Amino acid sequence: MNIEGEKVGVLKIEVDSKLYYRGEGIRVEIRDSDLILIQPATTQRNFDLPYGLYEISAVLEDGKRTTKVIEVNGNHPKRIKLEPNLPFEPLASKNDSDFRSVSELHQLQTVEADMEILDISSDVTVYEVESHWILRHSQKMEQVPVVTLLRAGGTVQASLPISAGDHHFSVTCHVTRHSAPFFGPVQIKISQSRSIASAMERMVEAGQFESAARLANKALETLLSKYIDPTGAALAALILYKADRLNDKLGFLYSLVKRFSWLPDGKILLASQLVRLPGQREKALQLACQASEQRILFTETFSLLLDLLRYWPEEIESKARSEALSRLSNLAPFVDWRSTYLCDRLLEEHDANSATSSRA
Repeated sequence: MNIEGEKVGVLKIEVDSKLYYRGEGIRVEIRDSDLILIQPATTQRNFDLPYGLYEISAVLEDGKRTTKVIEVNGNHPKRIKLEPNLPFEPLASKNDSDFRSVSELHQLQTVEADMEILDISSDVTVYEVESHWILRHSQKMEQVPVVTLLRAGGTVQASLPISAGDHHFSVTCHVTRHSAPFFGPVQIKISQSRSIASAMERMVEAGQFESAARLANKALETLLSKYIDPTGAALAALILYKADRLNDKLGFLYSLVKRFSWLPDGKILLASQLVRLPGQREKALQLACQASEQRILFTETFSLLLDLLRYWPEEIESKARSEALSRLSNLAPFVDWRSTYLCDRLLEEHDANSATSSRA
């Protein structure tokens, strides 16, 4: 890269991140003053570069490509630090008594807000702060938890990306308490304390899909064996499915389904792989039909299951498949397809009566 006689300086890069062994495995890119890529993605941190201006960038856990510009000159090494710019997120209380049931929330409510929790799955408790609800589930899981919210435009119920565990403070999610933008989807985020799962979520939302898939490739195993986070593992599997990199992860998918049978998204993703394999379609159909009877976590896996059953390769009529399709079709018109987590509008009583009359 260097021209003979060209003056060369030293650039040292530091990456501050909770991912990839405190940032050591995060790949950086370097572009020159003409924005020409002179150093493709690499985990190298020290560079000898001709004098000049350079743009240094990396995708960090905020999901965005963090970029800084630095001038390399002189005899002293130039140092630059890349760090994520995460949005503000209140911390969950470490005091168990601060997490309350819905009935306790209603008794304590003093300020009228534009969103209200009407109901929530059993054993889910809530820590309320001014900007967010922080939700957790600390006992044995039996189904994907659901919260029912009253907001502008009606009542909705939304699946929650939380799960039980000995480390229940690290498997929470944050729900924004205010409807912004107006009539937009309910804002549900994996808590930043779940650094791997949260990073994948933000990378996907920011359109950094290659970075998300690279992280998901390692995260699927990590979140099943080291930091037990089944909803995070399901997100990793969904990302790998979308990147067409799930076919060599069947062992992990089987583990997800066997250990966390309450999470139907694993069944859906496994069925999507088994249906392609000789002699596995019966098993795939069984998994798909089972999943249709459960509350699904992700909007995309709901859509995947609907398409999988609708366009099943076998033309032989199946009562189980027809019943599964009917269950999904009844819910589909009310799904908010903009939401990452399955969110559906509940019919008000007068709407339900109108719908019944129109069918009569």
